[in-house]
Amino acid sequence: MERNAMLEFDPFLTELAEKLHVHGYYAFYGEHYNEADMEQYRRHLFNSFRNIVWVELDARKKYMIVDHRGRNTVMKLIDGMLNTRRTLRANQAMAGTDTSNVQKEITHLTQLVHMLRFTTFRT
Repeated sequence: MERNAMLEFDPFLTELAEKLHVHGYYAFYGEHYNEADMEQYRRHLFNSFRNIVWVELDARKKYMIVDHRGRNTVMKLIDGMLNTRRTLRANQAMAGTDTSNVQKEITHLTQLVHMLRFTTFRT
């Protein structure tokens, strides 16, 4: 479902703002969300939120974060993904298969956690 419609009347913006206020982050799943869409959302939401961080884990998982609560939750979600990837890497190593792709994913996720750890949100 594309969100490239006129954003002024898009009910998704209201839902997005509510979720961001309650949880501090919003998860976007699917390859159809791109950076241009996020920039439009950011422009419309900037009146409500002073800090908006866009994190793209891969082509299918993206997060919009607006405060420390959201940042901490997303970091925990990434940690869970890291644990899964580390287990996969160990299983592949024991099976004698190539682990380079999984290692690249682990490196990418570790860098995102590091970046998020040092991201501050002004209130």
